[in-house]
Amino acid sequence: MRAMVVAVGASLVSVFAISGVSSAATAGADQGVTDSTVKLGFIFSQTGAASATSGKSDVGCKARVGRENAAGGVNGRKIDVEYADDATADNLTKMKDLYQNKKVFAVIDDSALAFTAYRFALDNNLPYIGGGYDGTYYGEPGNEKAISAFGNNAPVVGITYDTTAKLAKSLGGTKVASVGYGISPSSTASAKAFSNIAAPAAGMKGVYTNTSVDFGSTDISPIVLGIKNAGADVTYYAMNANTNLAIAQGLAQNGVKTKAQLMATGYGQDLLDQPIINSLGSDIIMTSGWAPVELKTKATKQFQADLKKYADYTGVPDFGIYTGYIDCDLVIEGLKKAGKTLDQSTFSDSMRAIGSYNQGGGLGCQNIDLSPASYGKAPQDQCTYAVQVKNGKFVVLKPKNGKDFWEGKLIGKSLEPTTTTAPAS
Repeated sequence: MRAMVVAVGASLVSVFAISGVSSAATAGADQGVTDSTVKLGFIFSQTGAASATSGKSDVGCKARVGRENAAGGVNGRKIDVEYADDATADNLTKMKDLYQNKKVFAVIDDSALAFTAYRFALDNNLPYIGGGYDGTYYGEPGNEKAISAFGNNAPVVGITYDTTAKLAKSLGGTKVASVGYGISPSSTASAKAFSNIAAPAAGMKGVYTNTSVDFGSTDISPIVLGIKNAGADVTYYAMNANTNLAIAQGLAQNGVKTKAQLMATGYGQDLLDQPIINSLGSDIIMTSGWAPVELKTKATKQFQADLKKYADYTGVPDFGIYTGYIDCDLVIEGLKKAGKTLDQSTFSDSMRAIGSYNQGGGLGCQNIDLSPASYGKAPQDQCTYAVQVKNGKFVVLKPKNGKDFWEGKLIGKSLEPTTTTAPAS
């Protein structure tokens, strides 16, 4: 998946519930708010197939909320968080429970399955903040109240960025294989766009596209065979860490040499602690729009300090920890914008009023735009950090221009690319 543009979509049912709160809390009777607290719901995949990528998302949220509460909270209110594990299976049930039974003011849905529940939140005026990597619905007309922690992008089939393709080309790549999950429109769209749009724009050729992989699968033999037979020397994985690394290992075992294997997940302490880390080559490249902690910037130092102090975590943070931290930082900024009086029906306006925002207090390589004026418009420019694996450690891969990150442009004409699948083994 691209760090800034990934997608999926769905629809659901709605219900209605009312909960009274302190008269000083809001202009209406908005649940989850008292004079001294505001209650948020946080959904993530602590267990199940998606846990390999986002199983520790709560760690990031706890770190950011912990720092804010230690400083007195927001506008005199401490933040309480109800954490819910969707087990990579039933996001909607958790959403309903948080709304109807836990009576939360807003829900942060940091799950790859958030696309199955966002409509319920919007239909019930429940403030909704998504991770931004789960669906195409961000940016669609009528979904203005769905706030993406990835920004006001419009991830649609047929457009993408050339950033990571240019990176692969600079490493000598010529032929591209892209792989995505069939159940996830975001994963499918991302994989298709890389092979059909980004690769040719960078002077490479898409030779293999497989968007029929089961979510979280590590049954990768047909995929490895397909990549090998196609002669690809660049691979692009729009999937979670378990699947990505299983394919990488399978290619190595089958003697397939690549210039670059691109993945947006896998970076983190869990990988460093696995024996596989010592067998991975420098062709394994993990990309992200957020600064890796190896850069030791002011923002990454604050991030790690918060993780240690408020979440008892001292390792290299992974994708889930980053997104959990950023999601909760974004909501905190929204609460600040809203002021003392909190109203569920207008909270999305407060979130949009943040406007230009650098994720997690400066972790992003560029600001994202949440403003109403930019809704549904993908930014023309993109940047991404890249990390290689060398001698069992993460090393930042920098471009020759001296910057810490790679830059690219929006490309494509909303073309629907074709799909190919792996040949029979």
